[in-house]
Amino acid sequence: MTMFSKMGPDGKLTEIREIKQSDLRKCPHFILVASHYRGDGTCKCDDPEEREMMIRDWDYTEEDFK
Repeated sequence: MTMFSKMGPDGKLTEIREIKQSDLRKCPHFILVASHYRGDGTCKCDDPEEREMMIRDWDYTEEDFK
């Protein structure tokens, strides 16, 4: 398991989430951002809105998804 969380200004962890390493490895791009994974562990590389964000914000291209 890999744990993701955010640390608030007071030093407390919030939004704690564990994701199986096997689920991370299933992502074709092995993305280490918790919000990229659904509750069932599947990645959002097949989600059109997520892909649009990945292209816009993370410098992926349409070719990366073929």
